[in-house]
Parts: sequence; structure tokens; C-alpha cells
Amino acid sequence: MAEDSWDQEATQVVEALNLLTVLAAPRLYERWCTQALAEELRTVLQSRMETLAAFCEKAWGSPDAERFRAAAPKIRALAESLAAAPTGHLMDPGWNAQARECLDALGVQAPPGGWESFEGLCASGE
Repeated sequence: MAEDSWDQEATQVVEALNLLTVLAAPRLYERWCTQALAEELRTVLQSRMETLAAFCEKAWGSPDAERFRAAAPKIRALAESLAAAPTGHLMDPGWNAQARECLDALGVQAPPGGWESFEGLCASGE
């Protein structure tokens, strides 16, 4: 049972990191926002950021643990900002900046050309 819980948390952390990247890149985020109802998407975003913040807060045992713990307040602030948004609200320009700050705190560098022009990673072999 504990392994299932760990697997589920790991999956949600990976999803949260992917969503941070999407949120940091306005073009990707705009496309992502068309995939479902706004409230459903906001709930997923907020939930994944909460999961990532909790994961980072309890990080230990690796060279990156201190960096993750230091990033946790930024991620938690983004989750709170998402939770406080009006129902059905998905577009807040401040969220792009917050996502970028979170990624930077986690050690993820901006892609070549910056987040404004980033449209996702190419499939391997391209």
C-alpha cells in the first residue's frame, strides 16, 4: 500500500513539474487552458502545486534537498494564488512569473529563447 502511495505521489510531482513548465510558457499555457473546463483545470493546477510544495518541504537525503526545501515557499505561494482565484479563472499574468520563479528556485533554467517563445520540447530524434 505504501508503495502505491509513493508511486502516486511521484506521478503527481512529475505532473506538477510539467505543469510548472507549461504555466511558465504563455503559449503552452494558453493551449493547455483549452483542454477542459476552467474550474477543472485550475483544480488540477492547484492540487499539483500543493503536492509539489509538500514534496519539496520534506525533501531530504540528496544534494538537491536543500534547494527543494528553499523552493517550497514559492511553490506554496503559487498554489495559494491559484486557490484564491475566482471560480473559472485561469489566466493571471502573475502566474507565469510565479511559475518561472519556482522553476528557477528548483534549478530549472529557462529554455533557449526564453519562456515567452517556448512551445515545448521536441520529440526525441527531431
